[in-house]
Amino acid sequence: MSRLFQLTLIVLVLLSLPLLMVDLFSSVILSPVGGGLGIILGLVYALLWIFILRVSAAWPRAGWWWLVSSLLWGGGVSFLVVLLSGLPILELAEKFNLTFTLASWGGAYPEELGKALGVAVILFSFHRLTRPWHGFITGALVGLGFEVMENIPYGAYGALLNPNSDLDGALITWLSRVVLGPGLHVAFTALAGWGVGLAIFTAQRSTLWRWSVALFWVLIAFALHFAWNLMWEDPRFQLVTMAVVAVLLYPLFIWLYRRCHRLAKQDATQVELPVMITSLVGLEAYRRSLNSHLVERSGTDFPHIATPNHGID
Repeated sequence: MSRLFQLTLIVLVLLSLPLLMVDLFSSVILSPVGGGLGIILGLVYALLWIFILRVSAAWPRAGWWWLVSSLLWGGGVSFLVVLLSGLPILELAEKFNLTFTLASWGGAYPEELGKALGVAVILFSFHRLTRPWHGFITGALVGLGFEVMENIPYGAYGALLNPNSDLDGALITWLSRVVLGPGLHVAFTALAGWGVGLAIFTAQRSTLWRWSVALFWVLIAFALHFAWNLMWEDPRFQLVTMAVVAVLLYPLFIWLYRRCHRLAKQDATQVELPVMITSLVGLEAYRRSLNSHLVERSGTDFPHIATPNHGID
């Protein structure tokens, strides 16, 4: 855990809160029905995904602030990153007449980098985040925050565009986004978070390996998001592209979800402590706690255990 990363996390979350509140209030002002319904549906959607992630053994016992900061990074800080870095790349794409990939550069480039950066900052900010699968869960939560805050304004705009009623427009917009791309950003950022978690917490690896594995998984998330946003003139090609992305994305997400769950259950050395180790006395307490944990699981005493390996070989 790093105090610098903790401070960075707090400052960036606080800076992003006004933007988050403006998005919420503007959606409600634009369409009270669409914006209000969007907030309710967003809350239900978030709770459903949190339940899905919470039942996994990979869920860390990192406290409520970890959960809230992950959601706020996705729903606030990531949008701040998009505002600061997305406009230049959009202007460059327009200058070179890259209409076909305009939405891809405007979406996949700043969004995936901003969310992956958040996963790294959060993993370095909490001392109970010590395993690669914690990166997967944290990434999923960051993506969830982003997805909810993206859907709420879309629902408000959809309410205005529907000729029948705001309620119909908001419901149709939410339904189309949830059905066509359920948990899209959850899955994208979970993949990137898995790579970041591997890079940070895997033991006995070189710096080159760590950067390579992190970039590999972040690039997978970026490539899938990039392909999803391609702007085909023929809607049939659009549907085919989205189907191909879905066939690649969701099985990979499910496989990683199950793998993280399995690895967490097999992690016999994971011991949660109420405080950080800051002295030799704390280290000895850690040793005794770990030994008791292993005795309970195996029935054998391990008197020579000093400290656990916080990565996976």
